[in-house]
Amino acid sequence: MAEVLVKIPKELKERMSKISWIDWSSIAVKAISERLEDIEEIEIRRKVAEISEIPEDDDREVKESVCEAVVKSIEETIKSGKKPMTLEELDKLMGL
Repeated sequence: MAEVLVKIPKELKERMSKISWIDWSSIAVKAISERLEDIEEIEIRRKVAEISEIPEDDDREVKESVCEAVVKSIEETIKSGKKPMTLEELDKLMGL
């Protein structure tokens, strides 16, 4: 397993030290993992928005599986030289 050095404020370290039965390393791993999942979802949504002409103010919920399918479809379309999916086609794919 790799090691990462994390600097924290002295006051936080003092508070953590008072609770010695907690494995702070596993807490940090879980927090980083959860944050990465959030960031990866944002990146997928950003890529879908860039490629498929979705307006930035469109706040509809999009399932991750739909995002992944759209990204894959658009990448394949671009490789083939065709035009990317339109917003209307995305709505149809999502059943809207």
